[in-house]
Amino acid sequence: MADKHKFKKIYCPICGRSVAKWDGKSTIPIHVNCKKCKKRIIFEPETQKVSAKEIPKRPFSSGLRFY
Repeated sequence: MADKHKFKKIYCPICGRSVAKWDGKSTIPIHVNCKKCKKRIIFEPETQKVSAKEIPKRPFSSGLRFY
């Protein structure tokens, strides 16, 4: 059986690249990094808004980032 549910693609507001998919069900904000313009893309499912922020600096030498 083919799933008839359509996913919504999330695009970077700066460069227009497709960065993620939203299934239409979840209410948790989606946070992804755009690999082209090096920005943090945040999609709010409740308001359908897409915003871009700077990726935070890495404060630890281990490579971990805490968002």
